Amino acid sequence: MNSSVDQTSPPRPRSEETRRRLLAAAAALIAEVGWGRVTTRAVAERAGLPLGAVSYHFRGKRELLTQAALEAVEAAFPVQELAAVQTLADLIGAIAAAFARREPPEQMLSGLLVETLREAERDPDLARRVTALLDEYRRLLSELVRAEQRRGAVRADADPAALATLIAAAGDGLVLHALLDSGTDAAGAFGALRALLETEPASSTAREEG
Repeated sequence: MNSSVDQTSPPRPRSEETRRRLLAAAAALIAEVGWGRVTTRAVAERAGLPLGAVSYHFRGKRELLTQAALEAVEAAFPVQELAAVQTLADLIGAIAAAFARREPPEQMLSGLLVETLREAERDPDLARRVTALLDEYRRLLSELVRAEQRRGAVRADADPAALATLIAAAGDGLVLHALLDSGTDAAGAFGALRALLETEPASSTAREEG
């Protein structure tokens, strides 16, 4: 049973559109002013909703900000997309497409992630939930690497867990480079990463054996 949720409170009817507006507003404000300076009134005003909408959809500011933060982590490390892809090429293509869409914008996402990590140092429950998301992402990515190794699409001598961490870090690095240089060739970088992960061409193998 999830102890972080008040089991005595009855389920509340929710409008998904209103809830999404509140989460988007909370995420933007966390990135702009910092976690500790966000107020429920400011979130409601940013979302264009009455203040009561916050208490109707969330059990206070902590739940609202935590949910907005966790969704930011999921945006940076898309566990659901990873679970759906079949090959590393598909995964890199999906990451590249998400990067091109820039949803949410990378500046906001970067600030939001920084604030989330800071808050996680003070909030053990938030830290646990963020760590669980990252662990699941790396686990799924490691399984995908192993599957690619079994079918000969990725070098067999690569450590799956280490390679999973490398791929995740490459995505983070591209976000940073895009923040510093708007001309960053993300598509080219992802293509280079994909080439590095592939097995060596047969001609190269033959020359080495010869």
